[in-house]
Amino acid sequence: MELLELLTSKIFLALTLLFSIGLFLALREVFCWYYKINKIVDILEKNQKIQEQTNVLLQELNNK
Repeated sequence: MELLELLTSKIFLALTLLFSIGLFLALREVFCWYYKINKIVDILEKNQKIQEQTNVLLQELNNK
């Protein structure tokens, strides 16, 4: 009897953990969409590339 209770307890904990992870991943995408975090990251990455190009051009001007 104790073995069955222990086994069901472990199965229940494993299922709860899997459900919690799945729920976290699903809600994470919703929060990122709602707060536009993905869009903000894209804009910041574009700004970084533009800044790097500007730095290269400024270095070339300084070297002339």
